Amino acid sequence: MTSQLTYDKTTRVAFVDVHEMPKDAKIRVVSVSDLLGLRSEVRARYDAEHDVLLGLIIEDYPSFRREIMFKYVAFRIEKIVDLFVCSVKASLANDHSDRHSLVAV
Repeated sequence: MTSQLTYDKTTRVAFVDVHEMPKDAKIRVVSVSDLLGLRSEVRARYDAEHDVLLGLIIEDYPSFRREIMFKYVAFRIEKIVDLFVCSVKASLANDHSDRHSLVAV
């Protein structure tokens, strides 16, 4: 999987783009910090209409980077972010299938 990480130094926010946004997207933004076991604020941009993870928003990226380097002893933040993207995709897919099964009952 290829994700694009962009860091804005003035706002200290990083954006991880996974998919392009469709024109008719209905975007939800949900916090995934607890799911990932992080103190840093990480949110997922999710297209509920097409059931697609569009990307992640990482608040205070320098703090996030320090937390990742300390917690995972990782110097390649991009690889850890890719793992986080996979984890969030799986969680959102499970959440989506749970909602469909509840509607079918």
